Amino acid sequence: MKFDKWRNKKAASPTLGGGELVSTLFLEESPTLPLVYRSNVPDVDLSIWYEKNEQAILANLDKYGAVLFRGFKVNSQSDFQSVVTKMIPQTAEYVEGATPRTQLNDGIYTATEFPADQEIAPHNELSYTMNPPDKLVFCCLKAPESGGQTHIVDVNKVYQRIDSKIIDEFNSRNGWLLCRNYGTGFGPTVSKAFGMDNVEDIKAYGEKRNLKVTIISDTQVKTEQVRDAVHSHPKSGDKLWFNHISFWHPSSLCPTIRATMESSLGPSGLPYHTYFGDGSPIDDTTIDEIRQAYADEECKFDWREGDVMLLDNWKVAHGRKPFTGNRSVLVSMG
Repeated sequence: MKFDKWRNKKAASPTLGGGELVSTLFLEESPTLPLVYRSNVPDVDLSIWYEKNEQAILANLDKYGAVLFRGFKVNSQSDFQSVVTKMIPQTAEYVEGATPRTQLNDGIYTATEFPADQEIAPHNELSYTMNPPDKLVFCCLKAPESGGQTHIVDVNKVYQRIDSKIIDEFNSRNGWLLCRNYGTGFGPTVSKAFGMDNVEDIKAYGEKRNLKVTIISDTQVKTEQVRDAVHSHPKSGDKLWFNHISFWHPSSLCPTIRATMESSLGPSGLPYHTYFGDGSPIDDTTIDEIRQAYADEECKFDWREGDVMLLDNWKVAHGRKPFTGNRSVLVSMG
């Protein structure tokens, strides 16, 4: 009797190379986010395994906002394409984009191609558009020598950390305003951002999406869009700090670069600028507090080659740490 009890308990314990095919766990360096699905045997096809376990995976995505798949057979862009087909059946184009990236295939892009020594602050993808993507999928094909983590942040927790007076001020001032200047020599061109060469087509696009397009000259265009600072999650109803307010505030720029830009372009001519929704300036102290709320909730882990991470873009923001060596991370959204 005692032997039977020991045998059953032993058989039920998953071990590497045996027991459960896939284990769920949290990483030691990131014990709260993301939830990890780890394949315990080599060469498990993630696209097939995902399809068979989709309901349980999506339930955990709703709960945590980020799930990482590690140890599966994902060795190439083609493998990732198969995974994306299952996770995001209808991918989205990167329209109104603001960062340099390369489209590799239908719905698959390189992660933002900023210089390796720069950090990308956490943000929810395309939060300033009328229809942001619901999900993002990342895939690491080449891990850097050091750094390069895609750090993630639960923006419901960010909302809870921010002083209610700051939130009330944004709500009373009609949210936040994003101003973008194209054709200044900084940031993407207007045709690159919108995927359109005709300014009239861009204006027609903007009229349908509460986006004001102003033609400054033959080569310069200004856009303005007012958005809510706080959103409710489409499924859970949780309050979310869902915006690019601190991301594109001038105080996020290196002081030297900011001074140079403002000297040549003027304060209102910066490629990106955020204000309260009524057009009044947001002071640096407020931005500092918002930025600190993100930092306090930041989770990060080192990429391993073959890792795939699925994010709820509404619930979880993402960024990128500086890195050394070569790094190849792909992304799809939808």
